[in-house]
Amino acid sequence: MLQMPLDEFIQAAVEGGVTAIQLRNKGKDIRSSIITGYRIMELIEGKDILFVVNDRIDAAFTLGAEAVHLGIKDIPLASAVDTWAEMVYGYSCNSLEDLETAVNGGASYIGVGPAFHTDTKKDLRPVIGTEGIRLITERSPLPAIAIGGIKASNMKNLKGLGLSGVAVSSALCASGDPYCDAKLMRELAEEL
Repeated sequence: MLQMPLDEFIQAAVEGGVTAIQLRNKGKDIRSSIITGYRIMELIEGKDILFVVNDRIDAAFTLGAEAVHLGIKDIPLASAVDTWAEMVYGYSCNSLEDLETAVNGGASYIGVGPAFHTDTKKDLRPVIGTEGIRLITERSPLPAIAIGGIKASNMKNLKGLGLSGVAVSSALCASGDPYCDAKLMRELAEEL
């Protein structure tokens, strides 16, 4: 999905202002995910960038990642927190029931969405849109990050919803200029 080599992409995105990078290797074997994860960690070493592993607590632990993001189909959040309490945990929330799981399970932040339609995930949960995001963020004691289909052209719709930020995938990975796109989206995220 990347339009350029990983090293160039990470450098451009970081210089553009991203604050976190998530290893999200859907459909890849664990070995290649670990190799990619180590390379990403080398590229962001010494920078103030949170490294998050998606879905795989085993990969996060192996890599020594700071954070892991889990969802309803992954290892149960409470079990992961009980076993590896030193990690920062994010949890995907598509409903108030998910929010309850996140809060009671020990999450540090939530990913709320999908905000908009996205093609980056095959088993997409229902799009909750801005009103669904507002419903969850108004009840959440945890910082909330909008997820799913986020791009510069729709970020203005997320303003005033109680979000701490956004997670972007295809809008940067498919970009011909990830530096400029990251810079623009960072500026837009600052206005949320």
